[in-house]
Amino acid sequence: MACTQRVIMFLRQIVEQKGFYRASDQAWVSLERIQFVGACNPPTDPGRKPLSHRFLRHVPVIYVDYPGETSLKQIYGTFTRAMLRLTPGLKGYAEPLTNAMVEFYLASQDRFTQDMQPHYVYSPREMTRWVRGICEAISGRPSTFVGP
Repeated sequence: MACTQRVIMFLRQIVEQKGFYRASDQAWVSLERIQFVGACNPPTDPGRKPLSHRFLRHVPVIYVDYPGETSLKQIYGTFTRAMLRLTPGLKGYAEPLTNAMVEFYLASQDRFTQDMQPHYVYSPREMTRWVRGICEAISGRPSTFVGP
């Protein structure tokens, strides 16, 4: 049984039995009023395994996809405007920079698919890295920016 499967089975036991046996003394530990919330990548991503139906029957599953072009421009436009305030001469480039980043991101996502190589997984995290890199280049020191 893989390590991940052990964790899933442990969580399933907690949900179904409302507790677990402590390994040190085999005493039953009861749990009350506990809510689990998790976030997972889809099982189609490289290295991921689907969760068993025996586990999923206990939990509601909500799928939220990555933001679309309009949302990406709004999110990353806010970041680039804030970042470019550090250099007043670059303030006017926030919108063109955001548009270029989103356009490049979407084109790369379309061009480099997981069908070509399983490790091609594009998420908005890529643009967050770009913003951090630009911020470091402007300021001359490592960024403390923490984006989505």
